[in-house]
Amino acid sequence: MSPARPVEADLQAYVDGRLDAARAAVLEAWLAAHRGDGVRVAAYRQLGREWREAYASVLVEPVPRELLATLQTKAKAPGPRSLPAAVAALGAAALIAFGVSLYLAPSSASPIVQRAAMAHAVYAAEVQHPVEARSRAELLAWLSERLQMKVQAPDLRRAGFAFLGGRLLPGDDAAAALLMYEGQSGQRVTLYWGPEFRQARETGLVYAPGERGMRVYYWLDDECGYAVASAELSRGELHALAQMAHEQLEK
Repeated sequence: MSPARPVEADLQAYVDGRLDAARAAVLEAWLAAHRGDGVRVAAYRQLGREWREAYASVLVEPVPRELLATLQTKAKAPGPRSLPAAVAALGAAALIAFGVSLYLAPSSASPIVQRAAMAHAVYAAEVQHPVEARSRAELLAWLSERLQMKVQAPDLRRAGFAFLGGRLLPGDDAAAALLMYEGQSGQRVTLYWGPEFRQARETGLVYAPGERGMRVYYWLDDECGYAVASAELSRGELHALAQMAHEQLEK
């Protein structure tokens, strides 16, 4: 009897090293036979490495001198509660420093690049169900309703890429969408829509290279953040598609 398909919690636990040896062995056998889930696990690991690299400096960041001086002054004050108060203040200072570092460490575009790369890695590898089973008109109307903005599928046929469909994705503060295209040789390109990444001033097209051949072009405007991703196309090929999408969505 073949093993049951693992739930998402099992995949996350495997990536984090929280499964016991027996369960991990069963899951590894499943991943070896199911490429889509294997790609998903690889994408989770890659995202974990990127976040650890982005925030590694926080772990060794010194406490500001002004805060240390304040803590030392309070620690010298009389009373049995001075030391606990100082410890609490030090913890608060560390949390403040950590929060500031989280805000400043990545650029404002980093999250959308990571989200787009992750979504592409997970869904572009799917063979049977890469997109929702809906007609083009129904899909775009549904995504527009969920994202609370008009979602359009740029026409990339001039570059040899046909529209396959799309998916609704979760975001931190708002829903997101993923549109997928396929080339004549089976290459897949995705367009990520992230309304939570909108900003007042448009950025224009920006290139963001990734590991293992992943490439992303993104831009942000006052309505949405957009990212075109591929693991199969060259930078020049992807730029042509991203530029085509940009011209149609920003006209």
